[in-house]
Amino acid sequence: MKKLLLITLLAAFIGCKKDAANKAGLKGSWEYRGTACYCLAATDTNAKKPGNGNIIIFADNTYKRFAKDTLKKSGTYVVVKDTLGPQPVNRIIYDNDTASDKIFFRMDQNKLTFFGQTPLAADGPEYYYERIKS
Repeated sequence: MKKLLLITLLAAFIGCKKDAANKAGLKGSWEYRGTACYCLAATDTNAKKPGNGNIIIFADNTYKRFAKDTLKKSGTYVVVKDTLGPQPVNRIIYDNDTASDKIFFRMDQNKLTFFGQTPLAADGPEYYYERIKS
């Protein structure tokens, strides 16, 4: 009986993680469009243009990150609910690395923005991506 309960809870937990990613709308291909911060600007002026090859592809629970069309990293990810101050936010955790700096994201139609715990006004960068394929 205990084994059946454990299997049921594990299946529900895995299902919730998958649902969170699907509800977040991350599935698809996203191309880098720029960074906002009060820091130094990128020196590669082509890095923001469409067709730059700086892409993240999200599937149900896996990702691939390309830089100039070359695969740089791939692995797994989960989306969890978190808070930033009093605000609820979506957090993405890559490769089950819960000890790394927190990465949050928000979406507005076909725009995806990644940001950390330091706000933009305090020199915290925001990275912008645009959906190029669902």
